[in-house]
Amino acid sequence: MDIVGITEHEQDAIFRVVVAILHLGNIDFAKGKEIDSSVIKDEKFRFHLKMTIEHLMCDSQSLEDALIKRVMVTPEVVITRTLDPGSALISRDGLAKTIYSRLFDWLVDKISISIGQDHNSKSIIGVLDIYGFESSKCNSPDRPKPLRYRAVIRDLALELQAI
Repeated sequence: MDIVGITEHEQDAIFRVVVAILHLGNIDFAKGKEIDSSVIKDEKFRFHLKMTIEHLMCDSQSLEDALIKRVMVTPEVVITRTLDPGSALISRDGLAKTIYSRLFDWLVDKISISIGQDHNSKSIIGVLDIYGFESSKCNSPDRPKPLRYRAVIRDLALELQAI
């Protein structure tokens, strides 16, 4: 990563985000006391929440609320609704995908800048990875993004388990 101009501080941040995504994917939910509500399933899953919070360096209550509640803002009022366990899983997966997508887009932009790619050029150079072709102007993946994301996260999890 040094070769493409990613600083040591940025590399640390990249690894923190990847570890946070892996822990985030391990969080599971159980039915809460209220109708259509959920809670973190048990202490095992609370550990993964704690690790996600630590690596993302975010507020613990804010992240937990983001996973188990939906907030709708209208001009008159803010409505907060709890999510059932199935909806909380969808919320968790959506957050993990968004974080991963933003990290990947940042990496592609960083590499494009380091190789001197002009964003206004008619010709572009893309980054080829083992999961598909990415370009900072357009994406033409070999397979749908959600499948590629799952494959990347699965492979990273297997690599971390092997360490």
